[in-house]
Amino acid sequence: MELIKLNNSSYGFARNFKHDQKIRASFNRLTESVFGFSLENWYHDGFWGDYYIPYSLLHNNKVISNVSINKIEFDIGQKRKTGIQIGTVMTDEKYRNRGLNKYLMEKVMHEWKDQTDFVYLFANDSVLDFYPKFNFKVVEEYQHSKTIDTHSASSSWKKLNMEDPTDVAFLMGRIKDSTPIAKISMRNNASLIMFYCNSYKKSSIFYIKELDAIAIADFEGDTMYLDDIFSITPIEINNVIHSISDKRILRVFLGFTPLDDSGFEKHLLKGTDTLFMLKDKFEFFTNKHWMFPVLSHA
Repeated sequence: MELIKLNNSSYGFARNFKHDQKIRASFNRLTESVFGFSLENWYHDGFWGDYYIPYSLLHNNKVISNVSINKIEFDIGQKRKTGIQIGTVMTDEKYRNRGLNKYLMEKVMHEWKDQTDFVYLFANDSVLDFYPKFNFKVVEEYQHSKTIDTHSASSSWKKLNMEDPTDVAFLMGRIKDSTPIAKISMRNNASLIMFYCNSYKKSSIFYIKELDAIAIADFEGDTMYLDDIFSITPIEINNVIHSISDKRILRVFLGFTPLDDSGFEKHLLKGTDTLFMLKDKFEFFTNKHWMFPVLSHA
């Protein structure tokens, strides 16, 4: 561990420590206190790969501040691009306002900004003034949705069980071999999708036998939120929508920008998080009316 001095205080600096049990445990305690989740199960299930790298400061052998990077490949406009998504930005409440996150952000940006096609992050309303200091700019996202005015007979489907190793292996394989359905399509990062599938989306994974496709979707009242579709062959999104909806569902919102957006409406996305992109590396995204897939948020 490297020792550093900031504002006359000494801290330890550690990065990429996923196999260090003590530091990882302290890191997880901080994520639980700040965000309400832990990455411990994700690690033990073998999904914490090489693309997720935390940069942490420690005091008295305790992780007290962190900035992580996620190296993510995307297919965008028939081109493969690599993005660095910054996430898990946090500081223990007792250590805030000491410039710790600033130090880590500067370290991350120095190391990564010239090694990638673009750098981006999602920020909540409490830190919107922080990221412009590092040359980040707010970029608008647009979401696609449509009204469901006709219903066909539902297809045969089943929910995949994330406690069943066979279902998990099937899902992993389908994610890895899937055909892109989105204008921004995350590739080679099943581990990030499995973070959601083993937590927030555990009961939202549907296998549609008739289409031989997996859909990740949630239902609230008369609305479906379709986060992603995994199919080996090209698939019609409307067929998936009709396969897992019934007469109660009147509208569907997509968690991705469809390759074929005919029949869909698009509207400015106003959620709990704001997209920031590094100013000199986001020209490909400008005026496209796209959104990053919701299951690519880290």
